[in-house]
Amino acid sequence: MPRKNLLSPEKRAEVVLALLRKEDTIANLARRHGVSEQSLYRWRDDFVAAGKQQLASKGASAESRRELEQLKREVAERDQVIGEITIANRVLKKLSGQSS
Repeated sequence: MPRKNLLSPEKRAEVVLALLRKEDTIANLARRHGVSEQSLYRWRDDFVAAGKQQLASKGASAESRRELEQLKREVAERDQVIGEITIANRVLKKLSGQSS
């Protein structure tokens, strides 16, 4: 059964950065921090994948903000039309009640 690693996410990031900077060999880093080399490779891969995802989402988030603003404007316009129709409907109901 694999044992649970007690390193904090911040410490893991430091170890991965040391690995990426090639400050020491993977074997030495793993031994020094009490983890397997496989764990270090997995952390590195997760770290790089998260960085790529974050960079890719920067453009998408700007685009989704623009889309959100456009949708908000459309909803506001529809709310205004619904309000105008509601007022006209009430006026017509009152007028039809007076004539009967």
